[in-house]
Amino acid sequence: MNIQREILRPPRRTQDDKRTLGGAVVGVLLLVLAGCGGKEAAKPTAAERVSGVRVEAVKMEAVPDEIEAPGTVASAATAQVAARVMGTVTAVHVREGDAVRAGQTLVEIDERELAERRRAAKAAVDEAVAAREEALRGVAAAQAQADVMAKTYERFAMLREKKSVSPQEFDEVEAKQRGAQEGLAAAKARQQQVTSMRARAQAELRAVELVVGYTRVTAPFSGVVVRRMAEAGSMAAPGMPLVVVEDASRYRIEVTVDASAAAQVKRGSKARVELDALPGKIFAGTVAELEAGADAASHTVRARIDLPRDRAIRSGLFGRAWFARGERKAIALPAGAILHRGQLHGVYVLDAEGIARLRMVTLGRTIGEPFGAAQDRREEILSGISEGERVVMEPAGRELDGKKVEK
Repeated sequence: MNIQREILRPPRRTQDDKRTLGGAVVGVLLLVLAGCGGKEAAKPTAAERVSGVRVEAVKMEAVPDEIEAPGTVASAATAQVAARVMGTVTAVHVREGDAVRAGQTLVEIDERELAERRRAAKAAVDEAVAAREEALRGVAAAQAQADVMAKTYERFAMLREKKSVSPQEFDEVEAKQRGAQEGLAAAKARQQQVTSMRARAQAELRAVELVVGYTRVTAPFSGVVVRRMAEAGSMAAPGMPLVVVEDASRYRIEVTVDASAAAQVKRGSKARVELDALPGKIFAGTVAELEAGADAASHTVRARIDLPRDRAIRSGLFGRAWFARGERKAIALPAGAILHRGQLHGVYVLDAEGIARLRMVTLGRTIGEPFGAAQDRREEILSGISEGERVVMEPAGRELDGKKVEK
């Protein structure tokens, strides 16, 4: 038993063992401290140096003070082509996006009922023409009879003066002469009646043919089909829109101007227009129409601005127009100084040590001629930099972030 307890009892550490263990721990701590001290002593690497970069201090400058007006693009001429007769649509020859020319057939409506009316009207015209020809022959015959009786009457009048005819014979000739004159007058009246009947029949035929023409719905002008609202087999009624056509050669943007600033906008005023769907494009527009009064609910005035011809412009695009009304103070930088990273915009700003740092900024309006060169345009900076800070003006696509800029 005593031998077994001796085996299970842990060995006792001697004083030498404790000294050895303590020395090892101290050695490890010294190594750790030495490693930490080495890191603290490491010197930072020097920033890469670049030269030949134009740097300028930001300062406030006078920029155009403009009135902003949002709006939507619409064609200068839009037509809802509607049916003018009632009937079943038999064919629709166009679809959305199709280009059409003036007078081109867009939709056809069943004309069978109108065709029967046209045949009846044509028959009435033919009948009136035949009756007029008959009346003309009757007038000619009556005229001939009246001429014969007039000469006979003259002879009998001379014979009566010579006592060569009896009064009874003269009275008979006189009665026949009056009858011939009355027959001639009746024939002429019949001719006038038939002529009027023929004119009415011809007018009815023209009216029916005009209505029959309404069964072929045509484009009022050359343009593009933007909406199709009828299909073959559907019922059309007078005034019911079938197709919408717009003039694709002339577009306008209809904007709403705050009533307080509307006095600065007049017909013929110039405007700078930008469309959200066409970023980077600036259009020069002219006010073509301006409503005389303001809307009572929104307190805005509607203005229509003519846009230049551009294949990318389409109706329905949202945009904004700016009207100049003076100047104000703001920070503006050349367009070439601004870097675009997706939806973000930034500039290289130098710190106190001359190190370029990329800083995000918020852009405002573009300053310059709408169609001027890119180097002549400037961008207003709403936030991100302050007056007096130094900015790289022409990074020219170089990566300068973290680099030291030298003169």
